[in-house]
Amino acid sequence: MNFATDAWTSPNHKAYVAFRVHFEHEGDPMSMLLDLVEVAESHSGVNLANAFAKVLEDFGIEDNVHQFFIRLNNCWNLP
Repeated sequence: MNFATDAWTSPNHKAYVAFRVHFEHEGDPMSMLLDLVEVAESHSGVNLANAFAKVLEDFGIEDNVHQFFIRLNNCWNLP
């Protein structure tokens, strides 16, 4: 699985981030939007990482990217 994000601030000053996943299923490339979420605070790396972790957990795929979060926790002391 490969993940893509796009973060932006709306004209009314709300921060958003979209999460997409790209993968192969039975030989066919697939892509889907996982979620579009409002980030309560700024687009800092920690806030975006926490939002991404929540989306992965909601879809039950957090174990598929476990090593990624071990590195993040070591670097940023995430909860």
